[in-house]
Amino acid sequence: MSARRRRRLWPWLIAALALAGIGAVVVAKASGGPPPIDPALVVTAKRGDLAVEILETGRIEAREKVEIKSKVAGQVAEVLADEGARIAKDQLLLVLDPTDNAREVARAEAELARARAAAAFAKRVVERRTAGVEASVTPSEDLDLAKHELAEKTIAVRLAEVALSAARDQLRYTKIYSPLDGTVIQRNIEPGEVVTPGVQSTFEGKALLTVADLSTLVVKVDLNQIDVAKVAPGQPATLTLDALPGKTYAAKVTTIAPASVKLEGREVDVFPVEAELSQVDGLIKPGMTADVRIRLDHRPGVVSLPIEAVSADGGKQLVTRVVDGPDGKPTTEQVEVALGARNDREVEILSGVPEGARVLINPPSAAENETKM
Repeated sequence: MSARRRRRLWPWLIAALALAGIGAVVVAKASGGPPPIDPALVVTAKRGDLAVEILETGRIEAREKVEIKSKVAGQVAEVLADEGARIAKDQLLLVLDPTDNAREVARAEAELARARAAAAFAKRVVERRTAGVEASVTPSEDLDLAKHELAEKTIAVRLAEVALSAARDQLRYTKIYSPLDGTVIQRNIEPGEVVTPGVQSTFEGKALLTVADLSTLVVKVDLNQIDVAKVAPGQPATLTLDALPGKTYAAKVTTIAPASVKLEGREVDVFPVEAELSQVDGLIKPGMTADVRIRLDHRPGVVSLPIEAVSADGGKQLVTRVVDGPDGKPTTEQVEVALGARNDREVEILSGVPEGARVLINPPSAAENETKM
């Protein structure tokens, strides 16, 4: 064979050897047995206390909170409390310009005086005509007319008294007082602004001031119909807040809604539930969100596993147990287990896996988080 022919065959020989090597690697991997067990996915069945809980996100609120609104229209003359100020019940918070209301009181007082004068005159007319009838110098019809006039003037006096009382109430409403001991948590008004009476106290529809009793806080959660059926007043709850890492607050269920409500943006009805905090510090504040765990039951001394370690197949509950193989290397086997109580993290193992057994957990697939093209 010539040197030129050998040079042409040499690249093909290298390519063939490379393909043969790749095939050998693939065959080796295919016949190399099960993949190694990741120690990070191995957990141990442990014995301990299992708390059966409901976990839901809630919102911290003051148990007693009042939005201060005005009963009369007017221009704000003074605001006597700032946000964060501690105030007492019946403390003056806000003053409206009383000029127009004071004029209405003066006018009503004058109307009452005129009505009373007219009634007094009508009474004297009745007295004179009564004497004239008795002396037979005045017709009885004139006396009847005078008595009718007196009745009308008496009614006019009563109407004027009511009008004066209403005008005085309107003047009194220009001074707004706190209905409870608490703290001003919101202020939406400044001197010089005009307020409107009724539901909308400002043109934006906001309350003038919001006062809350921060000495008693509650957490409000919305439960579905399955969970609310397990909850009863007095059950303990614990709160953790992202805003206050490392701190835990105790609470107790106090109120369970007697009927469901439909919340905006929710497809199913929910049942509002309140739990009162056992103690309050200056760190936790209304408006903060909290993870609320309501304890339903307590199972002492049970064997439990993380819920990720249990899977369902054909109506059976299975775990993947890690055992030592004949060669001393760890291997796995499927074991059927009977389950008991559970919470959002752990499940009670009634049988099938003893305390201390090693079990492989099943982490969720990352495929669900992959971007779909």
